[in-house]
Amino acid sequence: MRPGFEDQAAGLRRLLHRAPPQVLSVVCCGPHAVSWLADQARLKAAQGSSVVAFDELDCCGNLADALGAAPRFDLLQAVEREVPLEMARLAVGRGLHLLSTARLSRALPGADRRFAARLADTCRRLQLGADLWLVHSRPGAGNGLSALAMAAHRMMVVVEGNARSVTEAYALLKQIRRGPWPQIDLAVAGDGAKAEETLVANLIDVVQQNTPLAVRRVRGLDACVAAANAVLGRRDQRYLERVMVIAQRAPMALSV
Repeated sequence: MRPGFEDQAAGLRRLLHRAPPQVLSVVCCGPHAVSWLADQARLKAAQGSSVVAFDELDCCGNLADALGAAPRFDLLQAVEREVPLEMARLAVGRGLHLLSTARLSRALPGADRRFAARLADTCRRLQLGADLWLVHSRPGAGNGLSALAMAAHRMMVVVEGNARSVTEAYALLKQIRRGPWPQIDLAVAGDGAKAEETLVANLIDVVQQNTPLAVRRVRGLDACVAAANAVLGRRDQRYLERVMVIAQRAPMALSV
């Protein structure tokens, strides 16, 4: 770890002392899976939660498209004070906001102390009143998941009921086999048809036979949030610290 980084981490903990939101990392394997996530985010907001979605994909078919939104700015631009935060944060429904974070995620590796301080300040403002952060992620070519995704309290993979989606999910799960989560949640963007359930059951069996991961089938975001809360208690204060440690590529046993 760089000299002075421990002091920086302690400062981040003080800055984020107020109860922050739950953070879930979600990887969608297919376009219908992305639409499913958008519907789940809307449902969670309609139930009274304040939800902030971070979209790390800057290509067609991302979460912004599924939510019918078109962000003009990336959160990185707000962190760097190029635009006000409100210009990067889009309201896409009552209780639901969207931020494009593709550029921010790419900028995190090797970030310096100045950048970390600005990120902490920006995130503190985003945390105010928020109950749930959703990090919509996808592994980059040879780079794995981003620091924002890897530091999340819980991981969910959403598949479609077809062989291509299930194969993509298996490749992902093999790639993150040494991730920080004690268990990964698996959801299906489908109608629960028998053929879909068989595919998913087979995927879980193969993953558990060939990786150290524990995988469980869930029906929606509520189960994922509840499982994280059961482990963490009311709130975990150290998400952003973990983001920066991962971004610095320093070895760390993540406490989740």
